[in-house]
Amino acid sequence: MAKISILTKRSVFLIFLVSSAANPLFASTIYIYSASERFQEAPITHNDIQNVLISKGLENSVAIKKSQAVLKKSQNSYSKLTHLSNNPKLGLSKKKIIEAFAKYALFDKECDLNSYDSVVGFVQSINPKLSDVQLSAIKEIVKL
Repeated sequence: MAKISILTKRSVFLIFLVSSAANPLFASTIYIYSASERFQEAPITHNDIQNVLISKGLENSVAIKKSQAVLKKSQNSYSKLTHLSNNPKLGLSKKKIIEAFAKYALFDKECDLNSYDSVVGFVQSINPKLSDVQLSAIKEIVKL
Protein backbone atom coordinates (compact mmCIF):
# COMPACT_ATOMS: atom_id res chain seq x y z
CA MET A 1 0.00 0.00 0.00
CA ALA A 2 1.44 3.35 -1.03
CA LYS A 3 1.46 6.33 1.32
CA ILE A 4 -0.85 9.04 0.06
CA SER A 5 0.12 11.72 2.57
CA ILE A 6 3.64 13.12 2.61
CA LEU A 7 3.20 14.57 6.09
CA THR A 8 3.18 11.96 8.77
CA LYS A 9 2.71 12.50 12.48
CA ARG A 10 6.45 12.40 12.90
CA SER A 11 7.15 15.06 10.25
CA VAL A 12 4.40 17.37 11.59
CA PHE A 13 5.89 17.10 15.07
CA LEU A 14 9.37 17.80 13.70
CA ILE A 15 8.17 20.91 11.81
CA PHE A 16 6.41 22.20 14.94
CA LEU A 17 9.50 21.59 17.08
CA VAL A 18 11.86 23.35 14.68
CA SER A 19 9.57 26.35 14.22
CA SER A 20 9.10 26.70 17.98
CA ALA A 21 12.84 26.65 18.54
CA ALA A 22 13.68 29.07 15.71
CA ASN A 23 10.92 31.62 16.35
CA PRO A 24 12.64 33.39 19.31
CA LEU A 25 15.81 33.73 17.25
CA PHE A 26 14.03 35.93 14.72
CA ALA A 27 12.09 38.01 17.22
CA SER A 28 13.18 41.60 17.75
CA THR A 29 13.46 43.26 21.13
CA ILE A 30 11.03 46.14 20.83
CA TYR A 31 9.62 47.33 24.12
CA ILE A 32 6.05 48.57 23.91
CA TYR A 33 4.59 50.29 26.93
CA SER A 34 1.31 48.69 27.83
CA ALA A 35 -1.52 50.64 29.40
CA SER A 36 -1.12 48.83 32.72
CA GLU A 37 2.57 49.79 32.92
CA ARG A 38 1.78 53.44 32.24
CA PHE A 39 -0.63 53.68 35.13
CA GLN A 40 1.32 51.65 37.67
CA GLU A 41 3.67 54.48 38.50
CA ALA A 42 2.53 58.07 38.86
CA PRO A 43 4.33 60.54 36.60
CA ILE A 44 6.96 62.88 37.96
CA THR A 45 5.45 66.24 38.86
CA HIS A 46 6.60 69.60 40.13
CA ASN A 47 5.31 68.57 43.57
CA ASP A 48 7.79 65.68 43.72
CA ILE A 49 10.67 68.05 43.02
CA GLN A 50 9.22 70.58 45.44
CA ASN A 51 9.00 67.98 48.24
CA VAL A 52 12.64 67.02 47.78
CA LEU A 53 13.69 70.68 47.89
CA ILE A 54 11.66 71.23 51.07
CA SER A 55 13.27 68.15 52.63
CA LYS A 56 16.67 69.70 51.84
CA GLY A 57 15.73 72.81 53.83
CA LEU A 58 14.21 75.28 51.36
CA GLU A 59 11.12 77.27 52.26
CA ASN A 60 7.83 76.39 50.56
CA SER A 61 7.60 79.51 48.40
CA VAL A 62 11.19 79.21 47.19
CA ALA A 63 10.78 75.48 46.52
CA ILE A 64 7.64 76.11 44.46
CA LYS A 65 9.36 78.72 42.28
CA LYS A 66 12.47 76.63 41.75
CA SER A 67 10.57 73.41 40.97
CA GLN A 68 8.42 75.18 38.35
CA ALA A 69 11.42 76.89 36.76
CA VAL A 70 13.26 73.62 36.09
CA LEU A 71 10.78 72.33 33.47
CA LYS A 72 9.48 75.68 32.28
CA LYS A 73 10.11 75.43 28.52
CA SER A 74 9.25 71.77 27.88
CA GLN A 75 6.21 70.62 25.93
CA ASN A 76 4.79 67.19 26.84
CA SER A 77 7.08 67.22 29.86
CA TYR A 78 5.00 64.77 31.89
CA SER A 79 4.93 62.26 29.06
CA LYS A 80 8.67 62.59 28.47
CA LEU A 81 9.42 62.28 32.18
CA THR A 82 7.33 59.12 32.36
CA HIS A 83 9.25 57.66 29.42
CA LEU A 84 12.56 58.65 31.04
CA SER A 85 11.71 56.75 34.20
CA ASN A 86 10.06 53.74 32.50
CA ASN A 87 12.43 53.16 29.59
CA PRO A 88 14.25 49.86 30.17
CA LYS A 89 17.19 50.93 27.96
CA LEU A 90 18.02 53.85 30.25
CA GLY A 91 17.55 52.06 33.57
CA LEU A 92 16.73 55.22 35.51
CA SER A 93 14.54 55.09 38.57
CA LYS A 94 11.92 57.67 39.38
CA LYS A 95 13.70 58.52 42.62
CA LYS A 96 17.02 59.23 40.85
CA ILE A 97 15.31 61.43 38.29
CA ILE A 98 13.52 63.44 40.96
CA GLU A 99 16.76 63.88 42.92
CA ALA A 100 18.57 65.07 39.79
CA PHE A 101 15.81 67.57 38.97
CA ALA A 102 15.90 68.82 42.55
CA LYS A 103 19.64 69.36 42.19
CA TYR A 104 19.06 71.22 38.92
CA ALA A 105 16.40 73.37 40.62
CA LEU A 106 18.62 74.06 43.59
CA PHE A 107 21.32 75.50 41.34
CA ASP A 108 18.82 77.29 39.04
CA LYS A 109 19.54 75.11 36.00
CA GLU A 110 16.86 74.42 33.42
CA CYS A 111 16.33 71.15 31.59
CA ASP A 112 14.67 71.52 28.21
CA LEU A 113 13.15 68.13 27.44
CA ASN A 114 12.75 69.15 23.78
CA SER A 115 16.52 69.46 23.38
CA TYR A 116 18.60 66.33 22.84
CA ASP A 117 21.73 67.94 24.30
CA SER A 118 19.88 69.08 27.41
CA VAL A 119 18.39 65.63 28.07
CA VAL A 120 21.74 63.92 27.45
CA GLY A 121 23.37 66.29 29.94
CA PHE A 122 20.62 65.59 32.45
CA VAL A 123 20.91 61.80 32.09
CA GLN A 124 24.71 62.08 32.31
CA SER A 125 24.30 63.85 35.64
CA ILE A 126 22.71 60.60 36.87
CA ASN A 127 24.73 58.08 34.85
CA PRO A 128 28.01 59.56 33.49
CA LYS A 129 28.76 56.78 30.99
CA LEU A 130 26.07 56.40 28.34
CA SER A 131 26.06 53.68 25.72
CA ASP A 132 24.84 54.01 22.13
CA VAL A 133 21.64 52.17 23.08
CA GLN A 134 20.93 54.70 25.83
CA LEU A 135 21.65 57.63 23.49
CA SER A 136 19.22 56.23 20.90
CA ALA A 137 16.59 55.83 23.64
CA ILE A 138 17.07 59.49 24.57
CA LYS A 139 16.59 60.48 20.90
CA GLU A 140 13.27 58.60 20.86
CA ILE A 141 12.12 60.33 24.04
CA VAL A 142 13.03 63.80 22.78
CA LYS A 143 11.05 63.20 19.56
CA LEU A 144 7.82 62.57 21.53
